[in-house]
Amino acid sequence: MTTTALSQLQQLRTDLAKRFPERREAIEGALAAVLAGEHVLFLGPPGTAKSALVRAIAQAFGGSYFERLLTKFSTPEELFGPISLKALEQDRYQRVTTAKLPEAEFAFVDEVFKANSAILNSLLTAMNERLFHNDCAPMQMPLVSLFGASNELPEGKELEALFDRFLLRFDVQYLLRPSNFRAVLVAPEPTASVALSMTTLREAQAQVAKVRVTDDTLQALISIRDSCKAEGIIASDRRWKKTLKIVQASAYLAGEASTTPEDLLGLTHALWREPKEYSKVAHLVGQLADPVSAKAAEVLDAARETAARVAALRGTDRKSYLAQAAQALEEFKAQQDKLKELRSAAGPRAKQALGDADQEIGQLHYDLARALSAGLGLGGGR
Repeated sequence: MTTTALSQLQQLRTDLAKRFPERREAIEGALAAVLAGEHVLFLGPPGTAKSALVRAIAQAFGGSYFERLLTKFSTPEELFGPISLKALEQDRYQRVTTAKLPEAEFAFVDEVFKANSAILNSLLTAMNERLFHNDCAPMQMPLVSLFGASNELPEGKELEALFDRFLLRFDVQYLLRPSNFRAVLVAPEPTASVALSMTTLREAQAQVAKVRVTDDTLQALISIRDSCKAEGIIASDRRWKKTLKIVQASAYLAGEASTTPEDLLGLTHALWREPKEYSKVAHLVGQLADPVSAKAAEVLDAARETAARVAALRGTDRKSYLAQAAQALEEFKAQQDKLKELRSAAGPRAKQALGDADQEIGQLHYDLARALSAGLGLGGGR
């Protein structure tokens, strides 16, 4: 894999992060999953740019793309193609798969847990073995990654197998920061401007498979598994093994030929069963993989919660809002000071995490200061 191709992938990551604000972790995870040939689930309300992000990734690689919204009335024809009338004349039950899932390299299935039993078995086989049985003949699928989305967690044992096939899961919510919301309102439909190719992707996947998994990484992963088990967070042996592919992809995207415990941070999005478990998993993984980055994430989460709390007070009691906003500005400043203190013990990737957190908290501070000054009639400048 050439340095140029790696730099293109890194540029794609940067480009997507600019076009899809507040989606950095989902973007990094999606690219790692694509490099690992794994599947991704986006859990959250509609209208959070889930399908737009998947389309942008598919467009960046020039890959064939399939998209479908499932309902409880959906039929296999919608995903796998209609029955061929000519084949029926010859007593064959064959589907016409043109422009359908069996011929897609990237796919997005919205409301994926509405898949009924008629769809489910074929979908599981497609995700597992990349095979579609057409008139009993196995058809090899070019599928790289399937992205699913849902407003809610699956209910019923028959959907658990489908849920388990999504190695990475992201809880995607509405934009928090007013400046990002404003930017999205006036921006054109987001796409990726970086153009790679499927050949480049296949070469990158081969290089990812060659990234060396170090003993330190394995020991840290075992420690994470033990800590999660002690907290009642259980994942299958198959899932733990598959996470190593994400770890290798993370190291590759960082330009490394071997892994470090830092690359295990992606496990945060592979181990939770319900969104409420995310914080606990993030803490367990972070403490063993990269304590500095984990602390930076905690500080950033606290800042986001503060911003959300103050925003909820707008339009209610003015005096209370102004008091809470003033307090929040002090909290933001203290949080940025905390991030500066953490830099002394940070490695290269942790410093990047600290920088990203500092930038976001700085923007939260600016947004709130601007809103506060406008509320006091002082104007909206810096």
